[in-house]
Amino acid sequence: MLDKLLRGVAIADLETAMERLGLSATLETLPNGAPVLRSAIGGLAFNVRPGGLMASEDGQRHGDFSFNLMVQTEKPVDGNILNEWNRQKRFGRLFQRDDFLVLEMDVLAVGISGDQILAALEIWGRLVVEVLTFLRAAHAPAAGNS
Repeated sequence: MLDKLLRGVAIADLETAMERLGLSATLETLPNGAPVLRSAIGGLAFNVRPGGLMASEDGQRHGDFSFNLMVQTEKPVDGNILNEWNRQKRFGRLFQRDDFLVLEMDVLAVGISGDQILAALEIWGRLVVEVLTFLRAAHAPAAGNS
């Protein structure tokens, strides 16, 4: 299943790739009927949301999917810090939504291979770890300040 080019991804393709990388994959259905895979990296829960449906002979396939991580914050994060993150990172975007910091990454899934799905998951995993390091550094008190 993950060894050929796929015309879109099925939920099963995403679940298989996540399991290959040692990630749990719990399939849930949102109130609007949309499927979502829930997992976690380093104790931080995230979602994988398949995008638009495509016509396919072998079942439901999605033309894209996105990763989404929301972290509740006690106070808003300085927009300059968010802009700096977004300037430095190529694949993910970080923004504030109400009391949450949101990290998202979109993946186009037309003509995608299993290796590309795995690579997207690996990039996502690195982004999750990097955003935590970045935010800790951005909020650390300056040396000599108490």
